[in-house]
This record gives sequence, structure tokens and C-alpha cells, in this order.
Amino acid sequence: MKKTLTILSVALVAVLLSSCVESSKKYKALVAEKEALVIENQKMENEFNATMGILNEVENNLQAIRDAEGILMVKQEGNERDQVVAELLQIKEVMAANHARLDSLNDVLAKSNRNNGNLRAQIKKLQAQIEEKEAMISNLQAQIAEKDGQIANLNTQVEDLNTNLNNANNQIANLSENIENQTNEMNTVYYINGTVKELKEKGVILSTKKVLKSDVPTQEFTKADMRNLTTITFNSKKAVVLSTHPVDSYTLVKGTDADGKKVMTLEITNPEMFWKVTRYLVVLTK
Repeated sequence: MKKTLTILSVALVAVLLSSCVESSKKYKALVAEKEALVIENQKMENEFNATMGILNEVENNLQAIRDAEGILMVKQEGNERDQVVAELLQIKEVMAANHARLDSLNDVLAKSNRNNGNLRAQIKKLQAQIEEKEAMISNLQAQIAEKDGQIANLNTQVEDLNTNLNNANNQIANLSENIENQTNEMNTVYYINGTVKELKEKGVILSTKKVLKSDVPTQEFTKADMRNLTTITFNSKKAVVLSTHPVDSYTLVKGTDADGKKVMTLEITNPEMFWKVTRYLVVLTK
């Protein structure tokens, strides 16, 4: 009887030990599975956080660009062209970086076996916004390039106009000078006085009744402007006009100078008539 109980006890212990070993293996398997799930969950959480970080950064960049749009539009209408161009280039670089990040994120999600429908939709939405902003930047750059072309064309026109204006001014100046010279020449007259002997020696007269009308020695005469010449005073007691001038266009007046010496003054009362026949006045003084 005791022997039978002993055998039964040993068998029971063996069964219990076998059951414990089997339970221990299952426990370890469950623990390992749990640990794997924890690691996988942590990995998923890290990936999600990284993804959300990229999306938030892209969204913030887009918001900054949206805030800058109005300022860029105002500057474009003003005279801050260089600053607008620089800021557009900077925004374009940011947009390219955003594009690259979203493309990389799409590749990661494509390789993942998880259901990322919401993330894909959000990425697609951001990509559409980026493309819209890129189109806006390209349009602004095209407008600036067009305005640069218009400005360059206007500058060329202005230069041409300035050249034409300078040429016209030079022509006007030349014409004015020519007109002035011609006017001065038209109003240039000559006069000389002296005794018969002096006038003959200078080759001005052949006699008191014959005054040279050609080959006149102009260098012997005093040059004057008929517009300003109204009187001529001679230091002599008598004066006779030998050249041909209408008698009603002038008068000879006797007088004295500051020292009381007698002088004769020729007063030209009608300059146009006086100089009409000849522009050379010859006066015989005694």
C-alpha cells in the first residue's frame, strides 16, 4: 500500500513539473511578444511624431509664405525690385526644400504596410499648396522679368530721346549762332572821318566828290552796330558827309566838348533809311 502511494506521488509530481515547464514556455513567449509589440509601437510612435514634425514644419513655412504674399505684392508695385527678387528666390528655396521633404515622406509611407490614408491625404493637400505657391512665385518672377524688359526698353527710348534732344539742341544752337552772326553782319556798319588828305592816303576817296564804292579798305574804318549807333562826335569845327545817305535821315549839330573845344555831332534820326544805300559812312572833317 505504501509502495503504491509512493508511486502515485511520484507520478503526480512529474505531471505537475511537466505542466509548469509548459506554462513557463508560454509565458516567455507571451513576454517576448509583448516586448516586440512595445518596440513596434514605439517605432510607430517615433515615425508618427517625425512625420507630424515634418508636416507641421511644412505647414508653418506655407503660412509664412502666405503672410509674405501681400507684402511682396505691395513691394512689386513699388520701387523695391531688388528686394522682391531676393525674397522670391529665398521663398523658392524654402518651397523646394518642402517639396523634397514631402516626397521623402511619401516614399516612407509607400514602403510602410500600415494604413496611412489620413497622412497621405494631408501630404497631398500640402503638395497642392506648394505647387500653387510655386506657380505664384513663377508668375511674379515672370512679371518682374517683363517689367525689367519694359524698363530696359523705356531706358533705351529715353536714351534715344536724349540723343535726339541733344542733337536738336546742338542744331538749334548752331542755327541761333548762325542767325545771330547773320543778324550782326546785317547790322554791321562802318564809319571814318578825316581831312581830304587823310582820306585819300587811306584810299577811301579819290576826291571830295568821288567816294569809293568797291574795294573799300574796311580795315581803315571803325566798325559799329547800326542798332546802337545813333550819334557820332567829331573833334572838328566843320563836318561834311561825303558818302551817300538820305539828307532827311540825319542832322549835323555844332557843339563843344568838356574842354570847350568845338565839335560836330552827327545824329542819325532814321537808322534804317540812313544805312539803306551804303553801310560805309565817310565824313570830311576840317
